[in-house]
Amino acid sequence: MTDQYQMLHKSAASKFSIWDAAEIFEYATSRFTAIHIALMEDQTHHSSSYQHTFVRHIVWEAEHFVFPFVNICAAMNINTTLPVYLNEVLFLITSFQTEPHYDHKKLFAAFKACPHESANHPVDINRVVRDYRHAWWKHRFDLAPFDMPLRMSVATVKELVTDHFAQRPKMASMVPRSTTHTRSDDPLLQQLQVLRAEVSHLGMELSRLLVAKLDATSEAVAALDRLEDPVDELREAMVASHAAVAMLQGHYDNGRLGGPSSVEPFPRLQSLPR
Repeated sequence: MTDQYQMLHKSAASKFSIWDAAEIFEYATSRFTAIHIALMEDQTHHSSSYQHTFVRHIVWEAEHFVFPFVNICAAMNINTTLPVYLNEVLFLITSFQTEPHYDHKKLFAAFKACPHESANHPVDINRVVRDYRHAWWKHRFDLAPFDMPLRMSVATVKELVTDHFAQRPKMASMVPRSTTHTRSDDPLLQQLQVLRAEVSHLGMELSRLLVAKLDATSEAVAALDRLEDPVDELREAMVASHAAVAMLQGHYDNGRLGGPSSVEPFPRLQSLPR
């Protein structure tokens, strides 16, 4: 590795962290979610010109809030954990950019048909905020000239992300953390490092799952232990009740056998005269 490349790598690493990557991808997902909601709520007819302009804008979204940071993560050996919806949208946009017959009409229809949220996931439910900068979808963008910034620095995007999470502070704690890999100049060794990190990550996830299962088993055993004393007490009470019944039966039999047949050993109580 040359000294110049080392300086470049250290410079990028000093300005961009795995938390930056996770938060930026969450911010991009929030923007695409807000765009999809606005599109679904718009009941007007979408002309071919509208669809063409719409596609141009969502490609701009990906090129400024996703693709550059995927590249940075790849260069820094960060395993990017993309939200599910963002992953699906990127597949659609990549197909548009690479497939010759995947035109803007197909991308528009596919984006519109792609569901943007889960009804149960807490992140999906609270993903959209009130204010976004460069919120072109809130205006008649199809009637105005394309006026989006051509470039955005990492610092500018991080500033947008900070403003975003300031509107929903609890969301930051729900963002999944990315995984870093040890960097190597040898491509084969690099792949082995990635596989090793992935296996280690899966091992930790499996360990957490086993611990959770053991905790649940321990709670079940503790619950059974707590039930053991009441069950023993109930068993003792049943034994005592059987003994009492047997004793009463014996007294009854002795009274019946020891007296005249016309005499009731346990006479019924007579009602009191009024």
